[in-house]
Formats: sequence, C-alpha cells, structure tokens
Amino acid sequence: MSTPGPGASDASGFAVRTGHEPPERDPEARARQVAQAWESLLQIRRLVQTDHPDLPAPWEQAQPVRAVALAVEAFGVPLCAVDGDVVVESGAAVETENRGGVRVLWRYRRGHRAVDAGEADLAAAAELLGQAGWDALLYRAGPRRFLLAEPGRP
Repeated sequence: MSTPGPGASDASGFAVRTGHEPPERDPEARARQVAQAWESLLQIRRLVQTDHPDLPAPWEQAQPVRAVALAVEAFGVPLCAVDGDVVVESGAAVETENRGGVRVLWRYRRGHRAVDAGEADLAAAAELLGQAGWDALLYRAGPRRFLLAEPGRP
C-alpha cells in the first residue's frame, strides 16, 4: 500500500489548494495543515536527495501543479478563491501549462485588478518559489502576466 504524497487528500482531509476552490472555511487550521505538509515535504527532500535537499523531490516533479501550489501557500502567498466562475478572493491560481511546467496566474476580484496587471504580486511569488527550489519566470502576454515554474536544477 502506498502512502499519499504531501498534500494528497488523506484521513485528515488535507488537500492541496490551487486557487480554483471556494474560500477556506477555517484559515487558521488550514495554515497549520499547510505548515505540516510543507515540513513533511522538506523531510522527504532531505531523505531522498541528500545531495540537493533544497530542490523539488521526485514526488513534486511527478505532480508539479500540486507541489507548486503547496509551496506558494506554504510561503504565505494568498491563493485565489472562487464561487463558481466568480473570483471572491484575489490571489494566485496554479494550473498546468500547455507546453509543460506550471503556470501561476494572479486573479483579482472584480474591480480590484492591479494597475501593473499583477506583475508585483507575481514577482513576489516568483521570489518565494525560488526559495522553495523552483525556477519561476515572469511572462507578459499582452495585458496578461503569469509565471512559468519548473523544478530547479542543481
């Protein structure tokens, strides 16, 4: 029997949020769960790759959207929350990038879009992802801004 990786839904009910879910009902409990999941992931890194514990482990590389989303949330970057198709809390949204890797967008509640199209928020998220062992580059596509993230290299 295999055990779920960090962030997988388990008996405690923990699941990685990607910014496509409704608002969190208990933010304080969620923060504790995320901290515990992140610490578990760091322990896995130390155990399975003693030469590069600062880089994403095989579990993270196999499930990059969940891994990036966990890192983003663990480092305190707010995640977007939605009610159906409506953004109710501004924040990061993590999803699969068509060309490979992970895309991190910054989505805003109606009427709250930043003048810089989220570039400052995404730049801060990119810096934090770098501290978590991911390479994240900011892209500009017309009025849209987003990060592309992939596992860091030794």
